[in-house]
Amino acid sequence: MSQNPFQTQANSPGGMPPRGTNVSAASMVKGPALGMLISTIVGLLLALLGLALNILGLSFIAVAEQPASPEIASVVGQGIFGIAQGVIALIGGGVIVFGCLKMMKLQSYGFAFTTCILAMIPCISPCCLLGIPFGIWGLVVLNDPHVKNSFR
Repeated sequence: MSQNPFQTQANSPGGMPPRGTNVSAASMVKGPALGMLISTIVGLLLALLGLALNILGLSFIAVAEQPASPEIASVVGQGIFGIAQGVIALIGGGVIVFGCLKMMKLQSYGFAFTTCILAMIPCISPCCLLGIPFGIWGLVVLNDPHVKNSFR
């Protein structure tokens, strides 16, 4: 009997890809991992730009010889909040980049799973709108039994 060319991975015995297909776990995780990696790098660049602009803005306020006013205090508070937000984005982005690299090497299943979740959280992920679809895609791929069994 010949194999059904339309047989899906879920319908095959043991969740393994059907014979004759060249689908590896590494190729399955490559798409979502690269998507999260690229969107995170874009987000990190934007976070660095925002951080630099907030620091620059606060330094201009410190140099200005104006008396303290409520407007200046508000701007200083916004600048400090922007710096804190930039630092959180840089830390979160670094963790996501590291997790994406581990995911592409099929190492540390739990960390790869956590990376996909972190990529979807707007306050942690530097590029949250792009991180949501790639994070969902990554979770779907990581829940595949063939991929789960391939992690070291």
